[in-house]
Amino acid sequence: MSVLKPIILRADGKEAGLALLTVEERLGSDVMKVELPPGAQSPLVRSLDLYDASTSAQSSDQGGGGMLLCLVSAEAMREREVQRALDFAVASECAAVVTKLSDERARSEIEAKILDAGLASVALHPDVGWREFDGLLTTTLGEHAQSLTLAPSVGDKLFALANTVARVFGGSVAIEDHQRSILAHSSVSGQAIDELRTTGILFRRAGDAPVNEDRYRRVFEAEGPVRFIRYGDYLPRVAIAVRAGTIPLGSIWALDPQADAEVEGAALAEAKAQVLEQAATMAAGTLLEAWKATNRSTSRRESALRRVLIAAAQQGDREALDPTGEAAGVILVAEVAAGPRSAGRIAEARGVFARHLAMYIPNVVVSAEANEIIALCPTERVDEVRGWALEALADLSADTASGLRVGVSDPHTITTRLPFAVNEARDVAKHSRAVAEPVGTVAGVRTQLFLAACRAQLELDDRLMLPEVRELLDAGEGRQQLVETFIEWLAAAGNVGRAAEQLRVHEQTVRYRLRRLRELLPIEDADPDYLLALWAQLRSGR
Repeated sequence: MSVLKPIILRADGKEAGLALLTVEERLGSDVMKVELPPGAQSPLVRSLDLYDASTSAQSSDQGGGGMLLCLVSAEAMREREVQRALDFAVASECAAVVTKLSDERARSEIEAKILDAGLASVALHPDVGWREFDGLLTTTLGEHAQSLTLAPSVGDKLFALANTVARVFGGSVAIEDHQRSILAHSSVSGQAIDELRTTGILFRRAGDAPVNEDRYRRVFEAEGPVRFIRYGDYLPRVAIAVRAGTIPLGSIWALDPQADAEVEGAALAEAKAQVLEQAATMAAGTLLEAWKATNRSTSRRESALRRVLIAAAQQGDREALDPTGEAAGVILVAEVAAGPRSAGRIAEARGVFARHLAMYIPNVVVSAEANEIIALCPTERVDEVRGWALEALADLSADTASGLRVGVSDPHTITTRLPFAVNEARDVAKHSRAVAEPVGTVAGVRTQLFLAACRAQLELDDRLMLPEVRELLDAGEGRQQLVETFIEWLAAAGNVGRAAEQLRVHEQTVRYRLRRLRELLPIEDADPDYLLALWAQLRSGR
C-alpha cells in the first residue's frame, strides 16, 4: 500500500489539511462514516498510515498530528492490542482511527472504545479496499496542495491542463483515461502535432499499435515521466501516469519536438517534469470523480451479471450488459485456491484482474463469487484477453498466484450465451494445468475438453462402455500398467522404442505388456472405429 506521508502545505507554505467531516462529505457515506467524540470539533486530516504493533512503540515514523491511523485487522486484534493501538494514537495526536468491520456488534464495540479515548472514529465500508481508500484520500488531500493554477476564464479543467502542459513542451498534449480514450487535448496556437496524434483526436482514442503496447506498460510501471524518442514519422513524446494512490486512472502524453537529440529514458528538464507531475496530480481529481461515477454504474452491471448467470435476470439486466443486443464477448474465470486466507486472495485477484482488463477493454464487468473471479470481456479477441490476463498474473503475490487456475472462453453472444460461456471458461480453467498453461483457452485444451466430454457421456449412458474396458479399469495395478502402456504405444504411433522411453521401461517390457493386452482385448485386425472407441474410453477413464 502506498501511504501518504508528507504533511500537506498550502500555497503560502503554512501547514494545512482538510476537515475530517469534509473528507466524509467528498468521498461519500458509501465509502466512510465519521463519528466524533461528544463536543469535539472535526479534526484536520493531513496524512494516512497503517498501524504496526511491532514497530509503533519504537518508531517516530508513525503517527503525528493530522494522521488517520488505520487498524487494518481490527477484527483479529485482542482487546489489549486494540487498547494499545488507541493509546498510541492518543499519544501521537492522530486525527482519527480507521477500521473496517462487517460485523455490526464488533464495529459498535470498537467504535465506542475509540470515542472513549477522545478520538474520532472512521468506519470504512466493508466493500472498500484499503488500497482504494488510500487512493481516494490521497487525491482528496492532494487537491489542497500547492499546484498548477489555471486562468479562471478557461473552461473544462482537463482541456485547460492540456493547454498548460502544451505551452511548456511546444507540442500537442492529450489526456487519456485508463481505457486509452482521449478525454481532452490541447489547442495552443503553433503547437507541434503529428499524424498519430491527429488520428487519436479524430477518433477520441489512442492507437493499438504494438509499439504503443510497450510504451503504455512502461508508463504505468514508472513512478514519474517517461521519455520516448522519435519513432518513424512520429515526434518524440513524454508521458506520465495519472494515479489515485496505487489506482491507475489514465495518462498524459505530450509531444516534445525539441527532444530529437536527447536519449530515450534520459532525465527530463526540471520545468517539463514539474508541469507534467503537477498536471497528473490535478487530473487525478477530475478522473477520480468520473471513476467513482463509473464505479457505481459498474456495481449495477456486476449485479446484473450475477443474476443472469443464475437464471434470475430482472428486467433491464441483459440490456445493462449489452445495450445493442448483438455484441459478443468472452468470459474469463479465475479459480482461487481454497484455504484459511482465501478471502484475501480473492480480493487481491479481483482487484488486479479488474485493473488490468479495464485498462484495455471498455465496459468490462468483473465479479467475485465464492472462490471465483468472473470477468465479462466485451471483445472477441481471445488471445489478447489471455495476454492481458498473463500480465495480471505477474502482479499477484506468490501466495495468491500459486494454485490459481484461469480459463478464457471462446466468443459467445452476451445476451443469450453467458451461462454457457462461464461453464466453458470453468472447464478450460480446470484443464489448463494439464497442459502447463497458466491461462488456458479452448484452443489450448481442446483435447482435454474432448476427453472430459467422453467421460461425462460414459457416466450418463452406461451402455456405451465396452465391457473389456470396464474390466481393465476396475482391475489392480498390473492391469493399470497395461492401460498406460497401450495409451503410450498408440500415442507413439506404434513405435515401441518411443513408448518405452516415455514409460521409462525397457522395450522388452513394452512388448510383453502388448502381448498381454492382445490376450485381453480383441485388437488384432480390429475395426478402426473399435480402436478409436477403445482408446477414447481408456484415455478418458484414466
